[in-house]
Amino acid sequence: MLWVAGCYCNAVALPKGVVVPKRVDSLERRRAIAEAVFRVSASRGVEAISLRDVAAEAGVSMGMVQHYFRTKDEMLLFALDHMRERVAGRLGTRLARLPEPTPRDLARAVLTELLPTDEDSRAEGAVSVAFYSRAAVTPRYAESLREGLRGLLDVTAQHLRAAARDGQLRPGLDAEQEAASLFWLTHGLVGPLLVGLYTPDAAAAILDHHLDRIFS
Repeated sequence: MLWVAGCYCNAVALPKGVVVPKRVDSLERRRAIAEAVFRVSASRGVEAISLRDVAAEAGVSMGMVQHYFRTKDEMLLFALDHMRERVAGRLGTRLARLPEPTPRDLARAVLTELLPTDEDSRAEGAVSVAFYSRAAVTPRYAESLREGLRGLLDVTAQHLRAAARDGQLRPGLDAEQEAASLFWLTHGLVGPLLVGLYTPDAAAAILDHHLDRIFS
């Protein structure tokens, strides 16, 4: 009957008092639940998350969460995928603000977007770090993490290969090796930022130091 609500009712008036069921976007519901996962994880950690906790945080019933996710693992894996979408969306916005970006600008934008520097990215960072302990013993988590990390590393390498072609890297450097070094350096700063060892400005300064080292 949702088709009726979307199309037929435009042409034929419904009887008085009849309420048309509101169309539900299941993907948006899943994303809203994933957002609640991030908030709960940021305050209590991934291991403390339960379907009930997330339902309460999302302001929905336990039954609704179970309708979209049969298990905690299903919910967390979807949240991990959703986290990639959030990062990609922010990165797209950041890149759009660069009028004529150089390969160095593009590489820096990708890498700095991975750092937990505000409330949203800190929640994502906490979830990401916690997933490693689960991935070490759960193949599905390991596969999901590998896929995401490989994609981000490939994007970083693309920008450094472009810089090498344009003569913007210092002579004698291997673009693939430098991309891996920069990417894992950035990844290694996530934990220290989360626990307050470095400030966002200090972490950015470390990243810029290494970018200055390889770019001519």
